[in-house]
Amino acid sequence: MHDRIRMILEKSGVDYQVHIHEKLPIPIHTPHDFAQALGYDISRITKTLLLQAKDQENLCLVVAPINQRLNLKDIAEQVSCKRLQIADPQVLLQMLDYPPQGVSPIGAGSIPVLMVAQLMSFPTVLIGAGKAGVEIELSPQALQQMTHATLIGIS
Repeated sequence: MHDRIRMILEKSGVDYQVHIHEKLPIPIHTPHDFAQALGYDISRITKTLLLQAKDQENLCLVVAPINQRLNLKDIAEQVSCKRLQIADPQVLLQMLDYPPQGVSPIGAGSIPVLMVAQLMSFPTVLIGAGKAGVEIELSPQALQQMTHATLIGIS
């Protein structure tokens, strides 16, 4: 787990669990493997994408179920932006110090976090821990509160 994330979680007092892929009973090669190892619905496993406006100044993080395709045009409209694109991995590393396979909405600082409202229906969700192969499980309500996430709908 990324040190910044560990520190934020410890200070928060939020209940969470850390899952390390290599310690699970089956090899984890895909999100489906991870969901199967935990016995969870795949929709509880999330992806966090760093999105960037075309002007490359405005950034936001979007937390969504891993199995849902995101319509960037719809998200751009919801945040009053003309166009969004997935940020370059170098921007991700520079801004958050996270690898592409371990992006977390925790520790985003001033970068706004958007969260797909559907995630609120689950008892817990799994997010990146700032390091590939490590996931954090926590309630979606705690995640929203910690990240000050705005709930969005997706089509």
